[in-house]
Amino acid sequence: MLRGSCAAALVGLCALLLLGASVAESGGAVSDPTDLYWLGPYFGGMRVTGNPADGRFATYSYGDCELPEGEGGCSPPAQIQNWSACTRNPLRLDVTPYQVFPLRGGGIAAVYESSAVDVGTGDRTVTVFAYPELIGAALREIHLRSQLGPEPLASPQYPMPVLRELKRVTAPADRGVGIAAIARKTRVSPDEVRLRLRIAELLGPEALAEVPPPTMSTATVEWLGKLAHRAIYKPVLTARRQGISVAALRRKISRVRGLAGACGETPPLPEAP
Repeated sequence: MLRGSCAAALVGLCALLLLGASVAESGGAVSDPTDLYWLGPYFGGMRVTGNPADGRFATYSYGDCELPEGEGGCSPPAQIQNWSACTRNPLRLDVTPYQVFPLRGGGIAAVYESSAVDVGTGDRTVTVFAYPELIGAALREIHLRSQLGPEPLASPQYPMPVLRELKRVTAPADRGVGIAAIARKTRVSPDEVRLRLRIAELLGPEALAEVPPPTMSTATVEWLGKLAHRAIYKPVLTARRQGISVAALRRKISRVRGLAGACGETPPLPEAP
């Protein structure tokens, strides 16, 4: 759990944002990879100082970076990063979020620290980095460039391997099995079990209704994940060491798509604003 002022700030943030979540309906899913999330041309009195045309990442920055004395680097007051839901989602990251809560309809916010929150919506994950005093306003303001302002967010659309990992814990939970027992049975940590159950709860029962339970063990998923990471940089060598073709390797690691390795998505970057 978060401690001290950080925890108190997030409790207030959740309460404020949940008010909006309780009255808004989910918006439409994202489909145009060039239509990115941002905070508008200005946010908190600051103009856009960095945009996707400045580099290879789909990122918008606001305000200027003030280098602290004796420090070797600094971050702008607010930054919005656009990822695919396959490339970045709570099950793919090695860090367990402190809190997970609904945001503006169907969006799912995962809090990693007081200044970093991932928002899952449609086929995107929008990472919001901002000073703690700005994070709440940034979460209220994020919207697509095609929108005039903030609108209700769609529920996340995770790849099937991610949904099947959610089913790994929801299936026994639906039978009344407790978290500790699920953790022992699945070889998934109790904290990870709680995270997956929370995400499944926010997605709603319909999201997993037609999802088959996983047939691979947790150990197999972890092994394929390591294989997928190796294949990013050395696909030919990785395939040769497995005694299979590169095509066969790609089919094998596709079973952990969204959990590890490359997603095969390189959306074009839009023009600078």
